[in-house]
Amino acid sequence: MEILVFILMMLVVLNCAMKTSLWTFGPRLAFALLLGAFAYWSIDYAVMQSKTQIDNWLHRADVLQGMAIIVTLESAIGVMYCFSSLNDDGKKARGRFFRLLLHAYPSLLVFPVVFYGLTKLLFLQVGMDFSTTSLIYAITVMATSLLCAALARWLLPLKDLRIEAHLWLTVMVCVLSLLLTQNGEIIYRSNVRVVDWTSLVLTLAAAAFVMAVGFIGSKLKWKSKNNKK
Repeated sequence: MEILVFILMMLVVLNCAMKTSLWTFGPRLAFALLLGAFAYWSIDYAVMQSKTQIDNWLHRADVLQGMAIIVTLESAIGVMYCFSSLNDDGKKARGRFFRLLLHAYPSLLVFPVVFYGLTKLLFLQVGMDFSTTSLIYAITVMATSLLCAALARWLLPLKDLRIEAHLWLTVMVCVLSLLLTQNGEIIYRSNVRVVDWTSLVLTLAAAAFVMAVGFIGSKLKWKSKNNKK
C-alpha cells in the first residue's frame, strides 16, 4: 500500500510538472510560490496529524470514495485539455476561452501530495523547530516545482510531445488512483457474490452505444467539412 501511494504521488508530481511546463515562466513562478505558501502555512494542520490517523484515512471507505471522485474530475479536466489543445488549429475563435481556462487550470492533486510530504517530514525531523522545518520544506517545494517544469521542457522541447505526455500521465494517475481507492471487499469478498450479468450487459451495451454515436458523429462531421470545401 505504501509503495503504491508513493508511486501515485510521484506520478502526480510528474503530471503537474508536465502541465506547468506548458506555461510561461511567470505563471510557473506564481504557481511555485503558491505551493510554497501552502506548504508553509499548512504546518499548523500537519503537526496535528499522526501516522495512525493518516493510515485510518487511507482505509476509510468514505474518504476513498471522495478521493475517487476528485481524481476522476481532475483526470477528466486533464483529458479535455489535451484533446482540445491537440485539435486546436489556432484559427477557430469558438471555444478559445474554454481552452484558455483548461490551460490555466493546474493540478490540484499536488496540494494533498505536498501536505502528505510535510507530515512525513515532521515524523522524520523530530526535535527540529516546526517553523524552520516548514520554511525549508516550502523552499524545497518551490525549487522542485520550477526545476521539474524546466526539466520537462528540456527533455521534451516540442509542445505537442509534452501535451501527449501529460495525457498519458493523467490516464496513469486516474487508473492507479481508482485502484487504490477501491474498497477491500472487491478483493476479499468477490467469491461470495455472483456475477450480475444484467448490469454487465447493460454496461457493455451503453459503452457500445456511446462509441457508435461518437463514431457516427465524427464521420458526419468529417463529411460535412468535405462538402463545404
